[in-house]
Amino acid sequence: MSINKWRILPLTIADQQQHLDCSEMLLRTIEPWHPATLYWSIAEPKGLVLGFSQKEDALNLEGVAQQQIPIYHRRAGGTAVLVGPHLLSLDVVLPAGHPLILADIVKSYEWFGEVWVEALERLGIEARVVLPQEAREQRVLLKQPETQVREELLRRACFGSISPYEVVVGQRKVVGLDMIRRKVGSVLQAGVLLQWETATLAKLLGRTLEEQALLEEGLLERAIGLDRLADHTLNAAEVIAAFEQVVLSMDKVSEGAS
Repeated sequence: MSINKWRILPLTIADQQQHLDCSEMLLRTIEPWHPATLYWSIAEPKGLVLGFSQKEDALNLEGVAQQQIPIYHRRAGGTAVLVGPHLLSLDVVLPAGHPLILADIVKSYEWFGEVWVEALERLGIEARVVLPQEAREQRVLLKQPETQVREELLRRACFGSISPYEVVVGQRKVVGLDMIRRKVGSVLQAGVLLQWETATLAKLLGRTLEEQALLEEGLLERAIGLDRLADHTLNAAEVIAAFEQVVLSMDKVSEGAS
């Protein structure tokens, strides 16, 4: 199925490793003449995905065993994400030379975040992108003695901090972004919080009871699920439809200008 210049794959619900493998395959086999591809996914069962540089020994391994949570590793950077029915994921696979791949890596996220803002607006949710200066200001907290320990703790989780062009409602993140970039192309990845589960994540990332309590409290301040923001319970299909409608309108604007 395609929408103008987009190849749209249907929502896949499967083990997270299958999603990681599929994303890798889509990027590895992409050719310059291929259309951009959207790959929607939800993990089943629940799992914890670590960023490229995160180590398993930094986790609460006792909590991991108790929760029987499988651990996965992604090739993108960033920090831990709890995947499962509460999180809708999107991989946008772009071939080398695609106009949405910019030399400036940070600016390459801008269109993606803005499409998500407009998609959420269509669902009745007023969101905004995080500007680079705002993200820099939060990072300053890592250098201040009174906030350093808390910030380092919250940054163990992807949704515990903000990066440029991620999507927030007020000050709380609803869409996290990351990227894989290679010679053959790029994958822009988004994780959308349908619900925000902090208790499980806090037990996995907090190595002491004190850390777990701080994480659970702090993560509630830093992120929020769409279920708390919409006037009705949003399902994945509604969110997907809204995003694809915006992408379609973006193509039409581009064609009208050419």
